Amino acid sequence: MAQVYAALTYYHTNKETIESEIADEAAEADRLESLHYSSSYE
Repeated sequence: MAQVYAALTYYHTNKETIESEIADEAAEADRLESLHYSSSYE
């Protein structure tokens, strides 16, 4: 149970940074997917 509490505490303490990193990674994934599909049809 202590690990769950520690994880939640970490998340809430660093929520802005974590959410920003997730958004950056999602944008990069979208960019790579777009590149893949555009080069697949050439």
